[in-house]
Amino acid sequence: MGKLKAVWTDLPDADDEYTFKKEFNHHFGSSWDKVMLGAEKPFDQHRYWDGYFAVTDVVSSNGLTLLDVTGAGGSGVKPLCYNVIVV
Repeated sequence: MGKLKAVWTDLPDADDEYTFKKEFNHHFGSSWDKVMLGAEKPFDQHRYWDGYFAVTDVVSSNGLTLLDVTGAGGSGVKPLCYNVIVV
C-alpha cells in the first residue's frame, strides 16, 4: 500500500527509446534505469505499455495485491498488468 505520486499516460512514440526515457525522467524525476522494474531487459519488452504510475510511502499490507486486480468481463479475461515505480 502507498500513496499515488504520478501517472503518465500521454506517452511519446516508443520507437525513439532515448526520447522516451528522457520524457520518463522528466515526468517522474527519476532515471528509467534506476527505478523501472525490469529496466535491465530490452526496451522492446516495455514499449507497448499504456501508461506508468509512481507511488511513495510503500508499506506492507494484508489486503489485495496488484495480482488480485483483474479486468472487467469475468473468468477467462487476462488480468491487467501493472508496473509499479517506487520513488
